[in-house]
Amino acid sequence: MTNGVADKKQNEVSFGFLKGSDLGEREQEVLEDAAARTGFVPDRLIGRSAWWGSSEIGAFHWAGKFEGKRAVLKIQGVRPSVSEIYMIESFARNNKSKVIRPPFLYASIPWDEQRHYEALILEHIDGPKIIQTPTTTPQVKHFFELYLDYRQNCRHSPWVEKYEDSLSAHIADQFERWRDTSSKIYPNHPFRKEEDSSLIDSAVELLIREYKEVEPEYMHGHFSENDLYQVGDKVVVLSNLYWSWRQPLYDAVFGYHWFIYHLNTVERITSKMIEEQRNIWLSKIKDLPEAQSEEGKKLLNLALLERAAAGLNLDGLSSDVNKPISSYLLESTRKNIKSLLDELNRQ
Repeated sequence: MTNGVADKKQNEVSFGFLKGSDLGEREQEVLEDAAARTGFVPDRLIGRSAWWGSSEIGAFHWAGKFEGKRAVLKIQGVRPSVSEIYMIESFARNNKSKVIRPPFLYASIPWDEQRHYEALILEHIDGPKIIQTPTTTPQVKHFFELYLDYRQNCRHSPWVEKYEDSLSAHIADQFERWRDTSSKIYPNHPFRKEEDSSLIDSAVELLIREYKEVEPEYMHGHFSENDLYQVGDKVVVLSNLYWSWRQPLYDAVFGYHWFIYHLNTVERITSKMIEEQRNIWLSKIKDLPEAQSEEGKKLLNLALLERAAAGLNLDGLSSDVNKPISSYLLESTRKNIKSLLDELNRQ
């Protein structure tokens, strides 16, 4: 038990691929079972959640109706350490923001050990995303206003236990598993270069060294451009499975990290446009109050380095290889790692 929190060890959702999932093979069976047990009336598939472009899915979403209201059924096919049901209910109970909230949870089925799934029936989100792709300076400014609100009002009473090992050990373990995952999903990726392995090694070694005296912080570990929606006068935050303990400023750079890779979905985008979009994000991130001191600047660079190394190892490899800009995105990741290593070694 930590800080009065029950034994709720945080989810490491990205490790789900290594556990294996047969949800894709059982999708129709599970959908029918969950619908029969809850009264949800399915209408259409919204999407499936796979790991980094692999064929294995960990969850799927269906739109439909529940008790006459538009709703979404989410099926989780790999058992999380902490149920998303618990996460949403705890977030709602502890939330002090007047603007940000979790989605309404209409009904749920806790993890069923025999049927191997968990089900959530959530409100249907009608509103637009806070961040469009590509984005604008006012949108990113608004995103970080919401970020500051969430930091101040949504994290008061952690409802997930802090892991027992150090931040350095946690980072080392994560990269070891991510590298294993990368080799399994992309054994022969065309964008990989010979230098990548040593670059990632150098980044991880520096992260382990510099995080030795740093304590993790409780946060929403997926505070991204795809997870904030305007619904009336409120902003709904999705991906609540990811509340967890992470390195300082991880939540400040996570949205930027994935947004840049998602730019490969934009038709006729150029490298110049990508760098313009990058500068919009970085200018706002560097203006954050936590990044103003010398220590804050260093912690920001460490957070950016951790995400860039994760990008070179795996995240960037999930971009569509048939789009020419995807190669540029990975090359710019290499360049950013080198620049951040140089800067951190001088700090």
